[in-house]
Formats: sequence, C-alpha cells, structure tokens
Amino acid sequence: MSKGVALPEAHSHYFRGSIEKRYNHHHLSMIGFSLPVNGTSFDQHVHRIEGITVIDQGHQHRYSVQSSPPITLPGGGHYHTFSGETISKEKHEHYFSGQTSPPIGNPPLNW
Repeated sequence: MSKGVALPEAHSHYFRGSIEKRYNHHHLSMIGFSLPVNGTSFDQHVHRIEGITVIDQGHQHRYSVQSSPPITLPGGGHYHTFSGETISKEKHEHYFSGQTSPPIGNPPLNW
C-alpha cells in the first residue's frame, strides 16, 4: 500500500522506457500516456501504458501494455514498471521496458 498524498481514484504517471535495437535500427524514444485501469492510489491498481516510438528511419511503432501493480517508494508514493513488444505495419517488433514516475495528477473527469 502506498503512503503519501491521497489522490482521487484515477491518477496519471509520466514514464520513460528503453527500446531494443533490432533490424539494424533503433527507436530513439517513447512518447505516450498512462491511463488508470482500476483501483485507487492505495491498492494493487494498474495502468495502461500507450503511445508510439520515435525513429529517424521513417517509421514508428505503437505500444499498449498494462503496468505492474504499484511499487511503494520509501518516502511515500509509488511507481509502476512495464514491458512488452511494439506493434507495427512493418511486421517486426521491438522489445521495450521502463518505469513510471510517482503520480503526477489526475486526468479530466469523464475521460
């Protein structure tokens, strides 16, 4: 259970990840968003991590994975880890992994 600032049921995280080099090219970064899937800041909730990769070779990949349950930080708050494979029209994938920040706020109501 996470201790810290009580947030309403839905909250968001920013995240960073790394993407493997495969097929003679490397995707430079991941851009996207996290969406709450279930629960609150104080239970075993998870998030949907979605977005696209950025590359200088002229194509992108999509990704959409579910995060781990929260991992409590020593000073309060929590973060999540995630990993998976990208999706693309090019019929090849890249493995990626990363972690979120502590909660940064709440998406607008009725999202």
